[in-house]
Amino acid sequence: MEQLALVVSYDGTDFHGSQVQPGKRTVQGELGDALHGLFGTRPVTTFAGRTDRGVHAARQVVSLDDLRPDLSLATIGEALNARLPSDLAIVSVRREPAGFNARYDARWREYRYRVWSGKRAPLAADRVWWRRASLDLGRMAEASAQLAGTHDFASFAGGGEGVPWSERQQRPKGTVRTLFVSEVRVLPVWWGPTEADELLVEYRVVGTGFLPQMVRTIVAAIVDVGRGVRPTDWIGELLARPDRRAAGGTAEASGLTLWQIGYEDWPEDTVRASTRG
Repeated sequence: MEQLALVVSYDGTDFHGSQVQPGKRTVQGELGDALHGLFGTRPVTTFAGRTDRGVHAARQVVSLDDLRPDLSLATIGEALNARLPSDLAIVSVRREPAGFNARYDARWREYRYRVWSGKRAPLAADRVWWRRASLDLGRMAEASAQLAGTHDFASFAGGGEGVPWSERQQRPKGTVRTLFVSEVRVLPVWWGPTEADELLVEYRVVGTGFLPQMVRTIVAAIVDVGRGVRPTDWIGELLARPDRRAAGGTAEASGLTLWQIGYEDWPEDTVRASTRG
C-alpha cells in the first residue's frame, strides 16, 4: 500500500510532546482524531522526529497508510485541517511508495533554538529561552563550531542515555552522531524595539540524528560559554569525555523548533565547509 507523508506544523506550548501518552494532549493524539474523522479508522502514524513537551515544529513529517487513494492530496489536507485544532496544521501532503517510513528514511534533521538576552519579553515567552545575562556571540560561535562533525555526544544526551552504563551504549550507533551544521547567528527581534546590549541568538544544527534532549543540552553549554561561565574549549573537553555528568544543565523546551526533515543526502561540500568551523 502506498504511504501518505503529511508535513505538519505545530505550536508545542500546550502539547505534552509529539507521541501519544495516556490522558495527555499530544500531537499524535490530535492528529489521530482528525485522521479517524476522515478515514473512519485510526491509522498507525510514524513521526520523523520525536519532540518533547513544549517543543515546536515547523516541518515535521508523519507517514501512514494511504487509506483513501481516491482522494486528491489537496482534499486530504483540507479535510484534516478542518478537523485539527488551531495549534496544529497540515502544511502539505504527498504520496510515497509502499514501505516509506518518515523516521527511518530520513537522512537528516534540522533544529533551531532561539535564546533571548535582554529584558523580559512577554510577546516571545513561548518562542525563546530568556537569559538575563549578556552573551558574547564570538565565544558562542567558537563553541558551536567545535560540535560539527562526527563525535560521541553522550555528554549531551538526556533521559539517562548519556552515562556509560546506559542501554544506549549497546546499540549499533551508541551515542555517536554526525552534525553537518552547528552555528549561531543574531536574528532581528520581531516583538518591538531593543536596546544596544540585547540580542536574539539562534542556534542552528543539522545532523543525521539526535539523542534525547541533545539540542537543548548543547544550547545550555553554548550559552554558558557565551556568558563567560565556561571557557570556549570546554566543549571539546565534553566531547572527549562522553559522560552526561560532565556537562551542565538543559535549556528550556520553549526555544526549540524542529525546523525540517531531509530525505536526500546532505551536500558533501556543505559538510566540509561546516566541519572546518
